[in-house]
Amino acid sequence: MSIFPYVYYMISSFRITTDDRQIAIYAGMVTSAFAFAEFSTGVVWGRLSDRVGRKPVLLTGLAGTGLSMLVFGFAPNLPVALLGRALGGFLNGNIGVLQTTVAEMVTEKKHQPRAYTIMPSVWCLGSILGPALGGALAQPCISYPSVFHRGTIFDTFPFLLPNLVCAVILACGVLIGILFLEETHEDKKGRRDVGLETGRWLLAKVWHDKSPSSELPKLFDANMEETQALLDEDDAPPGYRTTEGSPRLPSSRARSPSRDDLCTGAARHGLGVAKAFNRQVILTIIGYGILA
Repeated sequence: MSIFPYVYYMISSFRITTDDRQIAIYAGMVTSAFAFAEFSTGVVWGRLSDRVGRKPVLLTGLAGTGLSMLVFGFAPNLPVALLGRALGGFLNGNIGVLQTTVAEMVTEKKHQPRAYTIMPSVWCLGSILGPALGGALAQPCISYPSVFHRGTIFDTFPFLLPNLVCAVILACGVLIGILFLEETHEDKKGRRDVGLETGRWLLAKVWHDKSPSSELPKLFDANMEETQALLDEDDAPPGYRTTEGSPRLPSSRARSPSRDDLCTGAARHGLGVAKAFNRQVILTIIGYGILA
C-alpha cells in the first residue's frame, strides 16, 4: 500500500520511457507483482505451516516482506523493482495461515466473529496510514531539503526512506512475534520455544520491577484455584458432602471425532487440495477477485 503514491514517479525516475502511458503500464506491473506472487505461494505456505507450525511461517512472512522492501527501496532499475515486489509476495503468502491461527486461538464459536473482525480493521488502518506514510517520506531531499541533503544516500535512492521505515516497523513486529507469539498448531504446541521463554522472562522482570510481587500470573492462578475450591465446597450442604465420586451413567452421546480421526478419514477418502476447491469455494474466490 505504501508504494501507491510514488510508484509512478519511481518508474519515471528509471528513465526507461518518456511515454506516460507506458509508465502507467510499468507501474501496474510493479504493483501487481506482489499480489500475483502471493497468490502463487498461498497453498504452499499453508502446507508448510502444517508441517513446521504457524509461528515460523508467520515470522518468515514478516521478515520476507521487510527484506523485499529494502530491495525495492534500493532498486536502481525496473527489473530490480519487480524482483523486490515479487520477493515480498513469494515470502508472504500466509493470509490463510493467519486466519487459521486466529481460529486456533479462539476456539469458542461465539467469540470467533469478534476475533475475525480484528484483521480487516487492522488492514483498513494500514491502508490509510501506509499510503500517507509513503507519500510523505518519498523523495525526502525534495520534500525536506533542510534535513536530507543532496549527495546523500537518500538522494541516490530517493524512494528508500519510506521502505526503510516500513522495514524497521516489520523488524519490530518480528521481534514481538518471536518473544510473545505462541504456537497454535495442535501437534507443535509441546515444542520448546526459546523466544517465548525469553519473552516471559522479560515480562517477569518488568512485573518484578513494578510490583512488590514478582509472580503475578502465579498469584492469579492460585487465587482462581482457591476461589474454585470454595465454590465447590459451597455447592452442597454439609450433610451431603462426600469424598467419593458419584457413579457415572453411560452416556448415549456419540464421541466427537478427534483431530486424528478427521485426519485419518481425510487420508482414507483421498481428500486433498483438489477436493478443497469445490463449487462454493471457487465462487467465493471469483467474488473476491472481482472485488479486488
